[in-house]
Formats: sequence, structure tokens, C-alpha cells
Amino acid sequence: MTRDTFVKQLERDAKVINAMHYAHYALARHHSLPVIIEGQQIRMDFSLEIEKLTEAMKLLGVDTSRGLLAPPFSKPDEAG
Repeated sequence: MTRDTFVKQLERDAKVINAMHYAHYALARHHSLPVIIEGQQIRMDFSLEIEKLTEAMKLLGVDTSRGLLAPPFSKPDEAG
């Protein structure tokens, strides 16, 4: 593998990890929130999705044992 190919692969992996981090954060923030559907209150359950994302992030080398910080959201005027 050439150096350029290796760097491009790392950049792709970083983008995938970043997207997974945002998804993980969003699911974790909404997990167990109560919602009313057709007059019945239930709690959203994203535990399976969170578990699968955590496993995939571990495969990509992310240490999830220390917890993940909130991703850096940009302000609307800063979003390019």
C-alpha cells in the first residue's frame, strides 16, 4: 500500500468515525425519552442501535470505555 493510499484510507475512516459519533450522540440523547404515540406514552429505546454503533466504533479503534464527548456542532452561521 502506498503512502497516499494509506492516508486516503485514514481520512475515509475518520469521516466514517465522525458520522458514527454524531449518530451515537443523537441516539444516546434521545434514548429513553418519553413520547406520545396514538395517545399512549412510551419511551424510545435505541439500546440496540447504540450497542451496534459502539461495537463498530471499537472495531475502528475508538476507545469507548471512557465515554464519548459531545461532537463539535457548528453554529448555523458557521456551517459551510
